[in-house]
Amino acid sequence: MLTSCHDVLNYFNYFTEIENHFQTRREVFTLLTTLDWVLIENWKEQGVPLEFVLKGIDRAFDKPNAKRRINSLAYCVKPIEQVCQEQKDLRVEKPSLPEVSSTEVAGYLEKLASSVSLLVSKFPEFASKFSGIAESIRALDVSNMREAEQTLSALEEKLIALIKVASDESVLLDAKREVDADLNPFRSTMTAEQLAMLEQQMWRRKLMERFDVPRLSLFYLI
Repeated sequence: MLTSCHDVLNYFNYFTEIENHFQTRREVFTLLTTLDWVLIENWKEQGVPLEFVLKGIDRAFDKPNAKRRINSLAYCVKPIEQVCQEQKDLRVEKPSLPEVSSTEVAGYLEKLASSVSLLVSKFPEFASKFSGIAESIRALDVSNMREAEQTLSALEEKLIALIKVASDESVLLDAKREVDADLNPFRSTMTAEQLAMLEQQMWRRKLMERFDVPRLSLFYLI
């Protein structure tokens, strides 16, 4: 078993806990949007404890008539920031989670590689480059999960750059329009820095979704 998978599972738990809590507070099943997932990724990468995110969500919903209009985690950004400021010196322990076998990891990597390989037929002129990325995923050494994740991140950067070059200009513009449409309702609730970061991250995700390519990350292992 890969004991170093603990961080991967802790990451997955972070996502599911936030998703479930948000749905519970809305009292309806709500599929998270691309914007919602990007926000969760940012909170995790910034080291915002799960407890703080959940408290911020509660604070947003506890406002009068809030339930009617809160259909995205974007409405919870400011309350979560307030909780972080109030409790910035506190830390929470990681939950104890089960391990993931090397067989499961290998199978997951094969799925990622196969998804990338499908791009060969869509962009035959770049076949060798997409095939090279797929083979690098298959050959990934997962004995050190942190280093493996860093390698996947670098491969994802390479993949996105390649898709950008290979795609028609109309595809890139459509992705940009979708991002603008998603963010427009929340521009008044976020800082310029937050918006710039979200625009870039959402555009990348939209582009990958357009070609059915999953994120190249062990954090989506489960």
